[in-house]
Amino acid sequence: MYSAKWHRLDNAAKIFPPSTTKDDTKVFRFCCELHEDVDAETLQRALNTSLEQFPFYRFIIRRGFFWYYFEKSDIQPQVREEYKPPCAPLYDANRTNLLFELNFYRKRINFELYHALSDGMGALQFLKTIVYYYLLEKHRGIIDKNIRMEDNNASNEQRSGDAFDKYYSRGKSVKIPKLPLAYRIKGERFPESRLGIIEGHISAAALLQKTHEYHATMGEFLSALLICSIHDGMKVRDENRPVSLTIPVDLRRYFATPTARNFFSVINVSHNFSTQGKNFEDVLAQVRQSFEAQLGPEKIYERLNQLSSLEHALPIKVVPLAVKVPVLKNAAWKAAREDSAAFSNIGKITMPAEMAPHIRSFCMTTCTKRHQVCITSFEDNLVISFSSPFMSSDVQRAFFRTLSGFGLDIEIVSNTEELGAPHAVLS
Repeated sequence: MYSAKWHRLDNAAKIFPPSTTKDDTKVFRFCCELHEDVDAETLQRALNTSLEQFPFYRFIIRRGFFWYYFEKSDIQPQVREEYKPPCAPLYDANRTNLLFELNFYRKRINFELYHALSDGMGALQFLKTIVYYYLLEKHRGIIDKNIRMEDNNASNEQRSGDAFDKYYSRGKSVKIPKLPLAYRIKGERFPESRLGIIEGHISAAALLQKTHEYHATMGEFLSALLICSIHDGMKVRDENRPVSLTIPVDLRRYFATPTARNFFSVINVSHNFSTQGKNFEDVLAQVRQSFEAQLGPEKIYERLNQLSSLEHALPIKVVPLAVKVPVLKNAAWKAAREDSAAFSNIGKITMPAEMAPHIRSFCMTTCTKRHQVCITSFEDNLVISFSSPFMSSDVQRAFFRTLSGFGLDIEIVSNTEELGAPHAVLS
């Protein structure tokens, strides 16, 4: 029985409450698209069962004297048909509410989460569990009731654990390097802080083959392509500033932990078109070098200690939250000036083989103040999801047209036309 009544916010979560705004809600969405319409009552029961394994998702945020903290609640989440725009606000300092929602639209199950509660890989654990119980009941008699999820053996305490605190090691702190100001995309934004979403569905095998032709990983290849797509719309006079991407790194790949809370770091990949070349091969070489330099286990551990050392410093611990909040807001503002866009590669998502025929795809979308690209794949269906506050889709058009030019077939799905954006069709 899980008995914890409160938790500290983990290291990554501390920045989110003070930096949340109506334009940047810090909410992201995972979708699972089925081959049939979603049944609301079955989905509600699947959610209720899943929460027994993920009780931490029933916590709310409170404001303490020194830090924000999580507190257990008795709020019962209710499944609803989709009723508001993607990634709309979930956290409100003036209201007591859960930090996630589960809704559906036709064949899509939409799971939305406030980032302070968990990261993409933690949220995916929860959504996969919901889908597992949904399909198990919906197709009772067809799917063997004894099948198990491969990555679902952790205890409630392990899923709720703070992995940052577990793996932080006191020692010599290495200073986080200051990055140059990045090129920033500007333009007319959607009204009411709405988010434009453009998804490209593509064969994972075909894209992987293309990346191998360039002797690159999929992350390196698509990161380079995104940088080139942003450069496509740059003025020559802006080329003195680098095009920089912030790329989250799942720390579970380096440290053994089943936590369903935040446990990620970030790397920065950039290219200066005025000094480092202008063609795709030049950019890819620079990206590959950046990946190799920053993704070694030693560098990852060093970065974890860099981030964690600040919150463990005594002078920071004893400062009241009222003083910390403006400092954290300023830190978030400075960090935002160091990137042009963000790129998240969730990677390959698996479900039990008996359930795969009932699932078409998974995809991820996140609220953002600049362009954000999220990559997910299930079976052979790879989804490249762009989210952006800008009405112009020039970056997305350049990106998908380049992929098409490589001989890859792409199916485009978008909500931008209904939001009144010009040039919504990318063909």
